[in-house]
Amino acid sequence: MKKFLLSTLLVFISILANAQTNPAITSWMRNTTNAVGYNNLPCNVQSVYYTTTDAYVSASDIPAYSIGPWQANPNTPSNQNNISKFTLNPVEKTGTKTNTGLGAIGIWKNGVQIFNPKDGQYWNNATSSFSQGITQNGYNRNALYWEGVSFDNCKGHAGPNGAYHHHISPSCLYSESASTVHSPIIGFAYDGFPIYGPFAFTNTNGTGAIKRLISSYVLGTSRTNGPPVNTTYPMGSMCEDYTYTSGAGDLDQYNGRFSVTPEYPNGIYAYFATVNASGTAQYPFILGPQYYGVVTTGTNQIIPTNAVQYTGSGLPVDIYSFSVRLINTNTANLYWNVGTEQNVKSYQVQRSNNGVDFSTINSVTATGNIAYQSDDKNLSNGKYYYRIQTLDKDGKYNYSSIVTVVIDSKNAMLVHNNPAKDILTIQENDGLVNRSVDIFDMSGKLVLHTNLSIGTTMKTFDIQTLYSGVYVIKVSNGTSFKTSKLVITKD
Repeated sequence: MKKFLLSTLLVFISILANAQTNPAITSWMRNTTNAVGYNNLPCNVQSVYYTTTDAYVSASDIPAYSIGPWQANPNTPSNQNNISKFTLNPVEKTGTKTNTGLGAIGIWKNGVQIFNPKDGQYWNNATSSFSQGITQNGYNRNALYWEGVSFDNCKGHAGPNGAYHHHISPSCLYSESASTVHSPIIGFAYDGFPIYGPFAFTNTNGTGAIKRLISSYVLGTSRTNGPPVNTTYPMGSMCEDYTYTSGAGDLDQYNGRFSVTPEYPNGIYAYFATVNASGTAQYPFILGPQYYGVVTTGTNQIIPTNAVQYTGSGLPVDIYSFSVRLINTNTANLYWNVGTEQNVKSYQVQRSNNGVDFSTINSVTATGNIAYQSDDKNLSNGKYYYRIQTLDKDGKYNYSSIVTVVIDSKNAMLVHNNPAKDILTIQENDGLVNRSVDIFDMSGKLVLHTNLSIGTTMKTFDIQTLYSGVYVIKVSNGTSFKTSKLVITKD
């Protein structure tokens, strides 16, 4: 009997030890320093527990990076204190699949909730079925189209219950435009399968070049028994305007595929956040209308008494919202946000004149903060490229995306972060008069207009709705004007 009990105990210990390497346990951004986010609420994932079969993730639903403000959305994010359970051995569901209902359908790796593509209303504004997220007439409103105006710069907003969430790829969570490497795990669906960013190996066996995976949902041209196609309800404003078309893209009707990935060298079914060539979210955004696997969980779970807390080493820090701005005509100020720090030694600020050859100009010690900055002074006219190298205590390192700034002392108008992606900052030092700011595309069409009032020398614009391409910025005081070329890229 003693030998049997000992053998059983050793097997149990071995299973637990093997479980510790499961990405469903190790991929979470755990808050081990009592860091806070929005409204000084605890951020990211508070704890991860696991058994031989499941992982239990406790999270506040508040990210470490800055969120807000929100237009046309009166809701305020609050601490949701959620516990989600994820199976360590997800399996395909045979037979009738489970619909992705309204509310959380999974969580991102920082504990923030994932919602499906629907905004909870159908075309004549009646509320759809909460349990399944479907309607009596089959036309659900597309959340990106109807609610996109209320998304913040990180592409999220809060619901009536205070749950901050994303319907589309969360731009502040990871470098979603990093197109030369396989995208990281960015979350897990409630059927236990991982969710990746948009870039992966061309072939499902882990070979081939890195490519952007394309959704197989195709936008139609007409509707049957639904809202009329007009300026109020254009095609694309309803989820059912998109039809799964086998072979039209890389992914199946659930927006996933079986894939060999860096975290799963033997392969696993995985979902992928889909974006188009300009970086705009591509329907169905994260998951399709149904889960691929067996859903065994949800929010508000209870951690069993036999669960073990995961205390392994943290993930390499991801740098969010890395930006550069000119604080005068010869000084660049670099600022960046990070997730909860674990095992980080320092941040190396690196500069280049050609975007290829970088050298370190400053070292910033990791202090447990989530926001850092560094100045580069006494710059001459020219274009400068910057990146941040994160050094871990164990010698590992990774790089941020590259940001640029151009200094031209002959032109008092300065365009920060050019090429730009979601946010554009213009600095025009003649603050003694009112000025108009106009942005034109290359056909001469006005795509953005605003004003700089007296005393204002710097203004930030949201350019999420502008496509990749070349534009012209014109700043006029009524008697003279200045122009500058602007490049917008979503890749």
